[in-house]
Amino acid sequence: MRATPAALIVAIASLLAGCDGAKSLAARAGVGGFEARCEASLPATRIEVDAAPVLYGMDRTRSWRELSALGGEATPGMRPLGLTTAIVSHKASVETAGVEEQRSGRVCVRPSIEVELSATPMTVYIGREMAGDPCRDAVTLAHEMKHVAVYRDEMARIAQDVRARLESLYANRILYFASRSEAQREVKAALGAEVGRLLADNAKRIKDRQRDVDTPEEYARVGAACGGMTAN
Repeated sequence: MRATPAALIVAIASLLAGCDGAKSLAARAGVGGFEARCEASLPATRIEVDAAPVLYGMDRTRSWRELSALGGEATPGMRPLGLTTAIVSHKASVETAGVEEQRSGRVCVRPSIEVELSATPMTVYIGREMAGDPCRDAVTLAHEMKHVAVYRDEMARIAQDVRARLESLYANRILYFASRSEAQREVKAALGAEVGRLLADNAKRIKDRQRDVDTPEEYARVGAACGGMTAN
C-alpha cells in the first residue's frame, strides 16, 4: 500500500483589534487575549472521508506462468488461472482557516479535511489459457470477483476507521503554531503520516482476507469445474 502526499491550502486571517463577539465569549469563559479570539473566530473542524468506487480493468493476455510471477505468492502445486491486483492509496486536501496574532506572528487554526481512499489501479487477470473456453473463463472470473468483493468491503470499512480516527484526533481542537509556514508544514505532515499509518495497519488485514478466499477447498472447487481445469 502506498499513500500519496496530501495537498494543503491554508487561509490565515489577520487578527483584528476589537471584536465584540470575542470579547463577550472571553468574558463568559473567563479567558482573554489571543486564545479567546481564536475560540470566537474559528469555524468548527470539518472532516470528510470517502472511499472511491472500486472499479477494475480486465486483462486476458497473460499466461498462468506470467500471473504466477506477477502474484509472487503461488501456492505449491497450483497454477494461477486468474489474479486480481490493486494499489490502495489516498489523496487529501486540507483547508485551514486561521487567525494570526500580528505582534508575534503566532497563528491558531482549525482544519477542514477531505480524504478520498481508492484501490486504483485494479486489474483482474484471466489467464490466456482460458481463451475459447467460456465455461472455464466464467468460473475463473467468478472466483476473481470474490477478491474484488474483499476490496469493496475493506475500502468501506477503512474509510469508517480513518474518519473515526481523524475525528478523535482533531475533535474541535484549536491548533497553535509559531507561524503560517509552520502551520502549513505541520498540519500537512501530521495528516499524511496519520492516514498513511492507518492504511499500512490495514494492509495485513486485506492480505489475510484475500488469502481466505484462496482456500484449498476453493482451489479444489475451481479446479474441478468444467471437467477439470488445467493449464499447460
